[in-house]
Amino acid sequence: MINFIIGQLVGLVEPFLAIDFIIKCLDWKEQVKHRKQLYIGVCLVWFIVAQGNGRFAGSYTIIAAFDMCLAYLFSCLFLRKTAGVKLMICILEEVISNICILSVMQLTTYIINTSIFDFLENEGMIFQIGAIVSKIVVWLVYKGVYTYFRYMAIHFPKEQIVLTNVMIGFTAVSVICIFLAVSQKGVSHYTVVLLLIVSLGIIALCGYVIYMMITISKKNEKMQLY
Repeated sequence: MINFIIGQLVGLVEPFLAIDFIIKCLDWKEQVKHRKQLYIGVCLVWFIVAQGNGRFAGSYTIIAAFDMCLAYLFSCLFLRKTAGVKLMICILEEVISNICILSVMQLTTYIINTSIFDFLENEGMIFQIGAIVSKIVVWLVYKGVYTYFRYMAIHFPKEQIVLTNVMIGFTAVSVICIFLAVSQKGVSHYTVVLLLIVSLGIIALCGYVIYMMITISKKNEKMQLY
């Protein structure tokens, strides 16, 4: 019972962190009223849908796709910036959340010497502790990279937004495929570690390219001022 309550509370935190990050990056439209109610409403829908995780085949992937679609629909209706920028921020949010949760989950299973499949099946106290830690990590990453993503949303030209979306979309698909692979029964720690290294390598490469685009964009702005 205690594990269930902790799990529900931790699960409730995730949509609030995600939607808050998206709002900070994109900003509300001026004409939108009842912002707090909309924010809470979307988070509750997100949380209710998340209850289907692990209850049917492919549930994690389907619900992750629904989360991203819900976030994008919310941003299109109530937040500023162009459609391309909104898509970029929504995909980025999903990638950050998934890779942080996957990394913490793998580290935990390695420490207690069990498979991710068994770890997901047996939602005990260690699982709940891992879930809490993963949400803290997600919050810290959101906080750490928020200014960069906000800069991208404000200053990036259309061509760079398209390129960024392609890169981030590829990263999101890669992370989902890796999650599906490591959550299968009988997968060894060695295989999981290799897959995590690959995913982190892809994310690092995408992060470097995006960082370089931000740097070039800032230099171009300074040159235009002079």
